[in-house]
Amino acid sequence: MILTFKVRHGKDFAMELQKARQIAEVALKTRALSSKDVKQFGLKSAVANQILRKYSRNRNLKRIGNVKLTVPSQSVRVEGDELKIPCLKLDIPVTFRRDFTKVNQIELDDEFAFVSVTIREPPMKEVSNWVGVDRNATGHVAVVSDPRSGKVFKLGKQPSTSTTNIVL
Repeated sequence: MILTFKVRHGKDFAMELQKARQIAEVALKTRALSSKDVKQFGLKSAVANQILRKYSRNRNLKRIGNVKLTVPSQSVRVEGDELKIPCLKLDIPVTFRRDFTKVNQIELDDEFAFVSVTIREPPMKEVSNWVGVDRNATGHVAVVSDPRSGKVFKLGKQPSTSTTNIVL
């Protein structure tokens, strides 16, 4: 399962975000896919490549909106209680769940870091009793069934008074 956490980073990335926007504009115009094509802007190639991938491959994109600095997992190290991003000289304290197995990517804007991590799925639970609910049935708001008793309640069209308060 992939979770994303929003962490305040406390560093000024105004210059890097401006360069990222310029790279995104170039990617939209030329569909360039290599950081070699945008090295004149001076943004680290790990971040520039991610921006190029995002904006060059999207064929439906007409204009650039809000651009974030995207750091791939290869450029992130986990050391103790911090995530270290050497290419941006940034250390992010791990104030969120620590049971992640991998950092997928980090997106940075002017105030926050959005840290995407992979965590292990909880084990499936064995279920003995269950109730089926069909929300979008034709003609009714909900159709509820109890497999133990075999009763079916149709709610939403004109439910009778006996089915308005269902207790299973």
